[in-house]
Amino acid sequence: GKTQLVRAVARETGAELLAVSAPALQGARPGETEENVRRIFKRARELASRRPTLLFLDEVDALCPRRGGPHQAPESRVVAQVLTLLDGIGEDREVVVVGSTNRPDALDPALRRPGRFDREVNKGSAS
Repeated sequence: GKTQLVRAVARETGAELLAVSAPALQGARPGETEENVRRIFKRARELASRRPTLLFLDEVDALCPRRGGPHQAPESRVVAQVLTLLDGIGEDREVVVVGSTNRPDALDPALRRPGRFDREVNKGSAS
């Protein structure tokens, strides 16, 4: 459902679609996840040089879980990397980032601040 909706939006607007499963970006070695995230955002910018691009991060909660608590340094670094990249891409009106999750309460609250994910759609109702 969510992926089909994003595909339809991309098709209707003539945008390039770069769809990524967030769990697939998880790396085994330290720093690998952050590197994968940077690579995806760079690819979105490259595609945007040709035409507007939708970067779809499916299951974004896998990359940006709520921070806080012991032993979460690797997760905190990944969240910080995603937030930095979102802030940087906000200036580029040719790239729109769309994230999906079945667990909105599990997301880091900073992800939902203005300038990052500005709009939320919840089970058929827009907000």
